[in-house]
Amino acid sequence: MPRAPRTLSLKECAERLGVHYMTVYRYVRLGMLPARKVGSEWEILERDLQAFQAEPSAGASHRQAPWSDRVLSRLLAGDEPGAWKVIEAAMAAGVDPPAVHTTIIGPAMRVVGDRWHAGEITVADEHRASSIVGRLVGRLGPRFVKRGRRRGAVVIGTPPGERHGLPVAMAADRLRACGYEVVDVGCDLPVEDFAAAVAAHDPLAAVGVSVTDSACLDAAASLVVALRAVTSAPVVVGGRGVVSADDARRTGADAWFADGMDLSDVIECAARA
Repeated sequence: MPRAPRTLSLKECAERLGVHYMTVYRYVRLGMLPARKVGSEWEILERDLQAFQAEPSAGASHRQAPWSDRVLSRLLAGDEPGAWKVIEAAMAAGVDPPAVHTTIIGPAMRVVGDRWHAGEITVADEHRASSIVGRLVGRLGPRFVKRGRRRGAVVIGTPPGERHGLPVAMAADRLRACGYEVVDVGCDLPVEDFAAAVAAHDPLAAVGVSVTDSACLDAAASLVVALRAVTSAPVVVGGRGVVSADDARRTGADAWFADGMDLSDVIECAARA
């Protein structure tokens, strides 16, 4: 019997290509690298990866330029104009705005957070970098707006106690790029105010709850209960603090998004369920 073709995970492909696994994910989502989704995981045939590597220009600009490292150095230096120039250069090389979020800004900010937790940088350094990124994301925002008919409205924000607003803003932009009208209510919103915002915009395609700090999962669960009382739209929960679908289910949510790139697909699936 012929041997089944060998398959690789996103992380295995990333190791072979020498890139972040989210870069491989973007190659898949843009159709540059053939893949199939099995359950919640993507599988790539080894022969397809080999063909991708054999193409001299496929993804070359993304692999050769350490965009995220360059932005990170500018963030730590407090150099906002320099950080924006790096992003402009990346986009000129073919990196689209969603990929700027997932492969440049997101990884850079994770390193900033990790260094702060390790005591390698100060709280002031972390806050300065976050403030710069907030302005960079704001400058990128108009590039995500999609013309044409809207697919529905989504309200997105965080539960009380969750003070990370950047993931919400970035997820909101990616939803706009997918054709949704988005109401971003920000972070650390009282439950009653979040619920009131949802009620004011109902009917909705979905409600998104972003959790970066796992300590806020209980608050997210309380928020989901309040949201159920004001809308029949699916409530989806995700973010760095929600590490698995089980965590999301414990909040009472209808679905889980692993990252902002998945959010639109998750909303579509939840709406059909």
